[in-house]
Amino acid sequence: MRPEVKAMLWRWREVVVALVVVALMGLWAASSFGVMRWIALGVTALSVIFAIAAIQRARFDRGGGGFGAVEVDEGVVSFFSPLTGGQVEIEALTAVTLIPTGKGHAHWQLDAPGQPPLTIPVNAHGAEALFDVFVTLEGLETEKMLRQIKQTPDHPVVIWRKRTAVLH
Repeated sequence: MRPEVKAMLWRWREVVVALVVVALMGLWAASSFGVMRWIALGVTALSVIFAIAAIQRARFDRGGGGFGAVEVDEGVVSFFSPLTGGQVEIEALTAVTLIPTGKGHAHWQLDAPGQPPLTIPVNAHGAEALFDVFVTLEGLETEKMLRQIKQTPDHPVVIWRKRTAVLH
């Protein structure tokens, strides 16, 4: 199997599994009666929800092969590379910005008060773990984020900014 086909199948593996489960549960629902039909319909509905989430996750993944490595552990995002790196607590994040570069790849900039911004290439090793971090941020528009990643904007785009109370 060609490496690029294998990489594509690996990237979309969760979607394939979810769609197989949807098909099998749909078949089970169509061929059963009573309580078993309702159970199959319920599992089918859950499988559709998981398929939608898997599609979003696959769209977020840029395939790796980039500079550096990302690790998310115990509420902390860490980025390691030979030239730069750093850590930021997820709870401390105040903004997530997508910054384009001239080479066609973009970078995530994670801002937190009292520390320099953490810049992570979108195709860094393990950067797909950032999807789970980003979807937990209150008010983040997932579809907007996925569209911006696909388009690779020509100027920095704020994907998410923490809402703060304004005191008068």
